Amino acid sequence: MAVGRLSGRWIYEVLKTTYPTGVLRRALLDDFAVLLVSKRSSPGAKGRLARRLYAKLTLLQGRGQILQEEGIVRPVEAAHKPPKAEELPPLGHLLQNKLFLALMAEDRPETSGRKAHLQAMRWDFLARAVEEGWSVLHAATVLGVAKAVAEQVLASPPPGKR
Repeated sequence: MAVGRLSGRWIYEVLKTTYPTGVLRRALLDDFAVLLVSKRSSPGAKGRLARRLYAKLTLLQGRGQILQEEGIVRPVEAAHKPPKAEELPPLGHLLQNKLFLALMAEDRPETSGRKAHLQAMRWDFLARAVEEGWSVLHAATVLGVAKAVAEQVLASPPPGKR
């Protein structure tokens, strides 16, 4: 599998040229999977590609080149570095993992129990981020939800986390 070739510059160019008005994150993953994952790839290749793609999207968002909102990725016309006060704190390994799980839960197709699973994954990420000193706004921005949604998620922890 040629996942090593996935770069932020390439992703940004694809977004600007092919999807200037935005695209579902899951559709973007499927597009890259068609190019980078073959039938001969080892099991889990698409999941590893998803991890790399989501990490690159988070990096591009931190640079101010894209916006992620409710699973939709949009390129920003004039990429700009956010002011120092608005810069996102660095993602540690644990937060990266929790963010990946939350984004994967969001991108899964509608099934029974999906909503509860999505709520639990979002709560795990947001709670850990706030615990590590992030503001709710920063955590919500990285997750791609509004601050009000993030506060609502934090206010109602999943069963077993109360």
